Amino acid sequence: MILDVFIIAFLMSLVTKSTKCVFTRDYKLLYLFPIPIVLQLLKDYYLMVLSFVFLAFLCFVNREIPGFKAIGAGTVLNGLVMSMNSGKMPAYEPFVNLLGLHVGSRHLVFEKFNLTNILGDYIPVILPWGRKFLISPGDVFVYIGVFLLFLSKKRC
Repeated sequence: MILDVFIIAFLMSLVTKSTKCVFTRDYKLLYLFPIPIVLQLLKDYYLMVLSFVFLAFLCFVNREIPGFKAIGAGTVLNGLVMSMNSGKMPAYEPFVNLLGLHVGSRHLVFEKFNLTNILGDYIPVILPWGRKFLISPGDVFVYIGVFLLFLSKKRC
């Protein structure tokens, strides 16, 4: 769903004429942002934890840029829940079944809420073009941050 959010936010930034701000801000360590993504692709628990710590650090360094505080908060929440679940994101099984979603190797399903899965994927989202997702509270923060990043005209 993150790709959908980026595309929608980018299109909205074109309409609101805030696109220039996205590309002219003084990002710090921007060239390091691909590293956490690559670390997560390796599917190793310790590298996954490291990727979230590194991404949270990058968000902290860029905290003065609109959206990065929310992205950082979401990153910490998602990293926390995945750290407590062997590097996997918990997904609420009744909603997985209701939406007909496929749960891959990066997820585990749960039927009852507890302390280790309360930050997992249980918020259903159905986009107008038919794509269906379960998202986590951390994802909500990340998506809000992306919209703030693309639509804010502050600090540009």
